[in-house]
Amino acid sequence: MARPISLSLRSVVSSGRTGVSDLDEAPVGGLRRACIDILGPLREASGYSLLTAVALALGFVRELTVASTFGLSSQLDVFVAIMTIQLFFGSQIGNALEAAFISRVAKEGGATAVSRSVKPALCGLLLVNLAVVVFLLASGGILVQSFFPRFDAMQSTLGVRTLHFLVVPIVFASTAGLLRGALSVLGSFAPGFAAGSIISLCSILSITLWADSLGIDALTLGVAAGNVLVMLLFAFQLVRLTLSAPSEAKPPAREGWFVLWGGAGTILVGELIYSAVAVTERSLASWLPSGSISAIFYASTIVSVPLALLVIPLTTMAFPRMVKAFGQDRAAGLALLRKQGLLLFGASLAVVAIVAFFAEPIVELVFMRGKFSLEHVRFTASILSITIWALPFMSLGRVFRNSCYALSDYRTPAVGLAMQWLLLAGLGAVLVPLVGVQGLALAIVAGEVVTSVTMGSRLAMKLRSA
Repeated sequence: MARPISLSLRSVVSSGRTGVSDLDEAPVGGLRRACIDILGPLREASGYSLLTAVALALGFVRELTVASTFGLSSQLDVFVAIMTIQLFFGSQIGNALEAAFISRVAKEGGATAVSRSVKPALCGLLLVNLAVVVFLLASGGILVQSFFPRFDAMQSTLGVRTLHFLVVPIVFASTAGLLRGALSVLGSFAPGFAAGSIISLCSILSITLWADSLGIDALTLGVAAGNVLVMLLFAFQLVRLTLSAPSEAKPPAREGWFVLWGGAGTILVGELIYSAVAVTERSLASWLPSGSISAIFYASTIVSVPLALLVIPLTTMAFPRMVKAFGQDRAAGLALLRKQGLLLFGASLAVVAIVAFFAEPIVELVFMRGKFSLEHVRFTASILSITIWALPFMSLGRVFRNSCYALSDYRTPAVGLAMQWLLLAGLGAVLVPLVGVQGLALAIVAGEVVTSVTMGSRLAMKLRSA
């Protein structure tokens, strides 16, 4: 629907000069240009709306399957907690390499530049992944006991087993992140938007087939299988695009194995802090009654819907363009930053107004079935009505972060995340004993606010001094 609407507006509003010379200076002209600026990105994102809708639908079916099968159980608490470790060593390392790859290669573009850069980067990542596997197998018990000291013996044993089982998909997830960056430079975003659908579908099938015999391990198996399939899809698409492109007569010399890790290393510091934020959040939740970690997870699932539907598609597609804009003309990059920031912040506030008011009916509609009771609904809704206020600042944070990466400024996002971690840990330690889970929800929102404000203010100072 977005494409016909935007086309009909363009047939009425022209982006060029009109026959009346002063029309563009009139208020109505400014309003028309604002409409074009707002609807333009939405029209561009509409090409991926079907994939996003499918991913959201399958994601909800997955969460419904998990909720009805496991409820707010101590076993699900363990899985959600261990996933924070898996996400850092898998997805977050991949995210760091993706951002570094795009910020380095997008200015050149083309299959030759991508092929020249991605092959040595994969070789370097292979060595890093080998070190990660050895580390996790050797220290899994220490990590679980250190991060979640309030787990009982059964939960600790399950946590170590789950972490060991996820070692192989960790390797595939980090590799998929690098390949996703290469595909983004080539303008192929569809596989990235399909990744969530693949992981959700594998999780649903695994729980449906094996939950009775494997318990929570069925969910772990589904996540593992999904990550393997996503990496294979990315690799197939990248090989297809690079082989079909014409080769240069004298291709440039290949880059070193670890050339990306200069920028990726700094980004990874921020990703490490981000993981520390997630671990701290769930560690604080482990102080609370059983099921609290799972309830926060379910609330965050609902918050992630507008992120997946609007924020992530827009910022993902705009990132390579933002790199080129800031590389050629900082005024153009700043204009793109403002346009995206205003659009996403305004849309997020509209979502907040709806979800905060209807939190309990939304949770009841989405999750209440099977072992997910009315009591679980009320508990989760009390968290959601607070955490949804983090959405506008999460949206701005993604825009500010991409702008910093486009300027090769990898430190500002790390500083913003460090501020978020410190505030979450300090405020959470005070509020959780006093208020309970609602205190932790307030600390989560405050952390998102401070990271967005920190990145935005540092970015503004950098642009003014340029």
